[in-house]
Amino acid sequence: MLLAASYVFYGFWDWRFLSLIMVSTLTDFLCAIKIDQQENKADRKRFLMISVGVNLSVLFFFKYFNFFLENFIAFFSMVGINFESPTWKIILPVGISFYTFQTLSYTIDVYRKQVPATRNFLDYALYVSFFPQLVAGPIERAKNLLPQILSPRTICHEDISEGLFLIYWGLFKKIFIADNLGVILTFIGSPVSADGSAGDGGLILMSVYAFMFQLYCDFSAYSDIARGTAKLMGFHIMVNFRSPFFAANIQETWNRWHISLTTWIRDYLYFPLALMRIKKKHINDKLLIIIIFLIMGLWHGAAWNYILWGGYHGLLLAGYAALASKMKRHRHSRPMPVAAVLRFLSVILTLHASAFGLIFFQGNSIQQIGAWIYHLFANFAVTSAATEMFARIIFYVSPLLLVDLLLYKNDDIKRFFRYPGVARYGFFYITLYLMVVFGEKSVSFIYFQF
Repeated sequence: MLLAASYVFYGFWDWRFLSLIMVSTLTDFLCAIKIDQQENKADRKRFLMISVGVNLSVLFFFKYFNFFLENFIAFFSMVGINFESPTWKIILPVGISFYTFQTLSYTIDVYRKQVPATRNFLDYALYVSFFPQLVAGPIERAKNLLPQILSPRTICHEDISEGLFLIYWGLFKKIFIADNLGVILTFIGSPVSADGSAGDGGLILMSVYAFMFQLYCDFSAYSDIARGTAKLMGFHIMVNFRSPFFAANIQETWNRWHISLTTWIRDYLYFPLALMRIKKKHINDKLLIIIIFLIMGLWHGAAWNYILWGGYHGLLLAGYAALASKMKRHRHSRPMPVAAVLRFLSVILTLHASAFGLIFFQGNSIQQIGAWIYHLFANFAVTSAATEMFARIIFYVSPLLLVDLLLYKNDDIKRFFRYPGVARYGFFYITLYLMVVFGEKSVSFIYFQF
């Protein structure tokens, strides 16, 4: 029943692309069984390569084929060799990056003997297509979700309460915060002229602030709704965000942002490449971090701005790793007020370092990105328009910052139900009022495009 519901849910977008999920599902189901049956490492690896090859080939064709083809043609045109560009219009299937990584993690874990291969095709098909988190994550692991599918589930009152709360909080973040910040972004428009010759640095900063909080609230809202919906059916899926805007350094930010993707990249790309580096010493560890984040940028989209965004964060992390290793040698205790001030400044600096990187995420071209960065610093001014936009952004994000601060050290939402009744009902009354009075017409989730 859940499998049928998941296929119907996905098929409402475009039923033709159900075939892609079925291809990935059948390929990895059979390959995992063959891997499980083989004792010889070479035979196990051969079936793993079939799984990886099929899944990445499908992902490459639908998501990256046009990007690489266009850049191939552009490169040769620069040296005087011209090719005629085909007029293929390849539709990007919604959620393909998410379910491809999810199904790949299963065959890799079976190859590593971390999970056994399941012989029940319908249960495995549900693992791949489980509708609450199918199109925008979290990217689940077989060792967490598959045992829950294979065994009987019990739904308790606590699961229902937590599930409903997560769905409600996700709707609030989407309707009141993310969609209203989208209106602000539309109102600001482009703070740089079309030719890049003129720009308003203050409005560029406000646009970056608005987009940063919109992206977080939009994406984390979907994750919360997915977790809440799953809890109502007795499933427990992973937390995808943990108050990332209160991180004191860029490494902590990535430990708290899109956790299902960062841990996937860590376990299935970084660790194997780091082990190879240790054995063969072919690559510097800081360079490896940069390469990994270039790949993460490409995962987000087939465009140079995403690759630049990934490279920027790779440089930040590599720089932080180098700096942290040196600072560790000179670490000493500080008085509490000094430590608190330094941490506050670190949070502000980290927040702005992450925000600056979103200029790459927002930009439609390298030229536009360059113009935004130039005018942000060369033509920065605190204008009345920028001040008004800042006040509106603070109004919309204040409830988010308050709740995320409360959840920073302990993100167990059970604590909400231990607060006095007046606090709980006051929270619901105020947030419901804000949604009803200030709610904008809802738009689709941003991460559907990835």
